[in-house]
Amino acid sequence: MNNYWFYFIFMFNISLGHRRKNKTMKKFKHNLELLITKKEIHEKIKKLASSLNAQYKGKEVTIIGVMNGGLFMLADLLKKLKFKVNIDTISIANYTNIHFSKGVVWQKKVHKPIITGNDVIVIEDIIDTGYTLTEIYEELAFWNPKSIRMITLLDKEGTHPNFKYPYESLFKVPNKFIVGYGLDMNDMYRQLDQIYTVEQ
Repeated sequence: MNNYWFYFIFMFNISLGHRRKNKTMKKFKHNLELLITKKEIHEKIKKLASSLNAQYKGKEVTIIGVMNGGLFMLADLLKKLKFKVNIDTISIANYTNIHFSKGVVWQKKVHKPIITGNDVIVIEDIIDTGYTLTEIYEELAFWNPKSIRMITLLDKEGTHPNFKYPYESLFKVPNKFIVGYGLDMNDMYRQLDQIYTVEQ
């Protein structure tokens, strides 16, 4: 990793250390109910890292974080990986639920040289409708990687029956609005170090 990424990870983890604790949930304007604890998140990430270290030992892998939600999991996962990695980020906006035709718009694409012929791992916060991950998978596949592995932190149950590509998730979650640990609601709550449902 170059110096930019070391700086990015260092600053990112400083921000993680200044998050609010559970008792501050009452100060927010929405009713947040704890769904997944910080300990549970990090235990799952540790287990994932162990699996990746065994599978990719001695190899060079491209790891792509999907901004902004996937960066929290990406930062914590990278610290536990022992094989050589190329790191990049992508940004893609899902306009399914506002006044646009159904679909997504790319805001930042990945650099082609670190995709072609390489094993690629995509880190995303959640699979919901599946539109975003479909677009990402097909964009990466166009550049002929050796393999594509899609890993999401969360899998929202019953929301993506037509998603056709292989993926894996660390947690199954109910079909509710989810915030925390990278997931936001109108740019709020992303900084929380645990995962919550927004209750009406």
